[in-house]
Amino acid sequence: MKPQFTLLRALGALGALPALLLVAACGETTTSARTALASASNAATDAGQGQRYAVTAAVLENAAHGPQLCRAMLLMMPPTCSGPEVAGWDWSAVKSQSDRGTRWGSYHLIGTWDGTRFTLTEPAEPVGSKDKPIDRDEDTADFKTPCRTPAGGWKPVDPSKMSDAAEERFKALAEKDPEYAGNWISYPKGLGGGQTVHVLRFIRDLPGHEREIRKTWGGPLCLLTAKRSGPELEKVRVELERLVKAKTPGYMGVGSDPQNNRVRLYVTVASDHMQRDLDRRFGKGVVGLEPWLAKVVGLDVSHK
Repeated sequence: MKPQFTLLRALGALGALPALLLVAACGETTTSARTALASASNAATDAGQGQRYAVTAAVLENAAHGPQLCRAMLLMMPPTCSGPEVAGWDWSAVKSQSDRGTRWGSYHLIGTWDGTRFTLTEPAEPVGSKDKPIDRDEDTADFKTPCRTPAGGWKPVDPSKMSDAAEERFKALAEKDPEYAGNWISYPKGLGGGQTVHVLRFIRDLPGHEREIRKTWGGPLCLLTAKRSGPELEKVRVELERLVKAKTPGYMGVGSDPQNNRVRLYVTVASDHMQRDLDRRFGKGVVGLEPWLAKVVGLDVSHK
């Protein structure tokens, strides 16, 4: 049985991770933040004890460096790569693309991680067209609508209020509300014509917020409550950015996660003690870890 990859969407040959994953600069961090920073170093140390990891990513080699596991690729021809060295790589064993001295491809990989280098323990497998693009937190990636489908389906209540300008106005007004906690767009099945459902979260009084939004917006709408407001999460995000700028090994960046009403911390590898440190500092569930390399336990990929 082949390992099940359940963490990252397959990168295309010219795919790129978000720019936020590339954040790394020198800086100072507060004393109270050093516990979490130490956890990243501990996780890197733990990773070197024979633990196997799975990842779906691009591998690229050019005149400047040998095979690298790409955290990101610049969209150019030939592409360039940013990431750690891949040990045990053999281009003759895989299909790849090449252009002016650069060779690359996207693959399912399993190997060990010592904090700086990924070492293959099994042959690389190509990313095929039949592979299902999946993400660790699928509820943030599958674009399902979390609200119950209205009677008659998701239909506009006032098509005259569905212009781009109307969309921009209602979003701007919502973001100024102190009870606002984020938004995203969902694509429910059966909603044709390229239409979408706007999902917004507020701390309380959903009927009141809907009445205000309907003054401007007439398209499909889904409102949800949230424990934490946008300003609260923004403070956490800023704090985490300071941690990232400390250039601590393992930290790759931060991002918002309105679907789960939290902030995401992107790391190379994650561990339970890292999550516990973050829970103690920011509160349980306020920060969610998003590891780049997924632990392999037996034949399955673990989320821990």
